[in-house]
Amino acid sequence: MCLVLVTAASALAPASSSVARLLPQLSPSRTSTIALKQPTLYEEYLRSRGGANGAPPPAADMPPSPMYEPPPTPTPESPPPAEWPEIPSFASSIGSTVMGNFFEPPPQQPGEDTEDEYGRVPWWRQGSAYTEMQRQDRRTIFMHDDWVRHRSSQRFLRNIRTIGSSGINQALSTELTFVTLVAVFIVVSNMIFFSYTDFAGIKHPGPLNFLDANIKALSLPALPFTISLPALSLLLVFRTNTGYFRWNEARTLWGGLINNCRNVVRQTNTFFPDDPYHNALKLRMAAETNSFIKALRNFLRGPTDDDTLRGELYALVDQGLMTAEQADATMAASNRPMFCVSAMSSTLRKADIDPMHTARIDATISTLVDLTGANERIFKSPIPLVYTRLTARFLTIFLVMLPLALWGTLGESWNHWTTIPAEFLIAFFLFGIEEVGIQIEEPFSILPLEAFCNGAIAATTKEMLGAVEGGVFEEK
Repeated sequence: MCLVLVTAASALAPASSSVARLLPQLSPSRTSTIALKQPTLYEEYLRSRGGANGAPPPAADMPPSPMYEPPPTPTPESPPPAEWPEIPSFASSIGSTVMGNFFEPPPQQPGEDTEDEYGRVPWWRQGSAYTEMQRQDRRTIFMHDDWVRHRSSQRFLRNIRTIGSSGINQALSTELTFVTLVAVFIVVSNMIFFSYTDFAGIKHPGPLNFLDANIKALSLPALPFTISLPALSLLLVFRTNTGYFRWNEARTLWGGLINNCRNVVRQTNTFFPDDPYHNALKLRMAAETNSFIKALRNFLRGPTDDDTLRGELYALVDQGLMTAEQADATMAASNRPMFCVSAMSSTLRKADIDPMHTARIDATISTLVDLTGANERIFKSPIPLVYTRLTARFLTIFLVMLPLALWGTLGESWNHWTTIPAEFLIAFFLFGIEEVGIQIEEPFSILPLEAFCNGAIAATTKEMLGAVEGGVFEEK
């Protein structure tokens, strides 16, 4: 067994270096000259992973692609030009190894709050940061079983049963506590200073009513609230509609990103010639396409995603599809998605294909640039703050004053105590509507971008490359 593993390691070890020799090399620059004098970020990364002397991990540790076993590439009838290094059996020795590592299946996502076995946390155990942390559990992808559960008649009971662990409770804990305490204060003050009813149903003056026999109850007529409620409703509806529009536009944009990333790989498979040099360019273009979409995900996720992106780029370096200098330059770029798009354009320029085909692929890449700019527009431009602040102030003042109107209206209850739960419920739903608009205003932290990158793009790219390498579409 050990002899087999050693033999496999020796056979696969030169694979990455072969790809590196086959791909067009970067011209020497002052940056690369300086980098030789001190360890690069890539070398430091390898040392942090335990690699000996900063050497990349052996290719034998990387599992091959389980989807296809491509046959050896037949020797071409006419040799390639002199500047194209000739590497026999390219697809069998390199293609499966590269595709089996960079284009891995999507990792297991954390539990979603739509699942029955989702571990819900009661509101009294939720910390102040719980709402922000729970956003990752709302990155839902629906399949057939999810839609059946979503339409189930049990959804009403399920939603009521989980109301105690709702993330909205924690997000609104301060607001709900404040307005509820206001309602308690009004009820207790009227009992002390105005009047109260004992358990026998007999009404008495308040204990401190002797201070002023003409003191009146703390209350307001319901008419001002009836007049202002339609205006508040319009503000809340506009707030949530605008937030949903932003979410829907972001999802539509990512649908376009998925389709155009797939098209880049499909077009390179179609237009690039079937020779060792262009086969290597196909792999590089696919890898850089996946690097682009993950760099865009990194921009939208923020600095907490930097380590993930760095590991994904250095995986390409290990496989010979990217130089360490390019990976470090990508991480150092102020706009990483555009840097990756520039790398895609550079790879396209190295292909010896018909100019018409080049123009078609470049048009697809240009569409990726447009979609990237649209994502940046949504992320960097919130709903005008003046509107958000006006809605929040209007809603807060309305709910703080509301117990004064509820106290008189709910006078049939014992000492008007139903004012307190009525105030809590009304505040819960009105504040909740405003909170939903806030939560979906920035849609990227609740969209399943990891599933889009790893599943919808990387996995599909792997399948397309594997089909071409395996000759599935060739006539027998």
